[in-house]
Amino acid sequence: MSSAEVLTLSEAGYVLNRSAAALNKAVDTGVIRARQRRVGSGVQRLLGPAEMRFLLVADRLERDLTPAGRRRLYEAIRQLSFDAHRVAFGELVLDLGKIDADLKSRLHRLDELRRWVQVGTGRNEPIIKGTKIPVYMVAALARGHSAEEIVGDFPSLTRDQVEAAIEYAKAYPKRGRPYPPRSLKRALAELADLGFDDEAEAGEVAPRRIP
Repeated sequence: MSSAEVLTLSEAGYVLNRSAAALNKAVDTGVIRARQRRVGSGVQRLLGPAEMRFLLVADRLERDLTPAGRRRLYEAIRQLSFDAHRVAFGELVLDLGKIDADLKSRLHRLDELRRWVQVGTGRNEPIIKGTKIPVYMVAALARGHSAEEIVGDFPSLTRDQVEAAIEYAKAYPKRGRPYPPRSLKRALAELADLGFDDEAEAGEVAPRRIP
């Protein structure tokens, strides 16, 4: 993560293992500051390297810092060059080497997820690269099925692709109407288990339109 790079709250939440709602609250209550970027008619909040570093440090020192100490630490980290790995506030000096290595590893994982996905343009949804299968559809199936079961429904996918789709949806949540938590193939198989073995029988359970 360079000194100029920023993340959306959903991206930062994935990297930090926090919810976007928790990060929003941290901004609203003044724990951290967010940059802003206009998107359409709205404003998007963004977190920079200082905020990411501070939140990781604050997690590990939660019991050892008073609210005032937390504020001083945040301001000290904000003034620190991203290439510097030691921060002093008051009489304390903290080595951020392990924090920065951890953050670098988490950000690398986020970059890897992006490589598995082909982002659509306009209203087109992101798909798993090399396929035509929507990422969010696979992620929705994971709410009720294992990765092995999803691969069984979509033999063209690998377990790694399925797991990447699940993680990508955490970093980039779907907007709008969600996908159902089961595939059409599985839904038809369940109908067959109930005794509807052909299309004619299955069609009888579908709702009919009233003329």
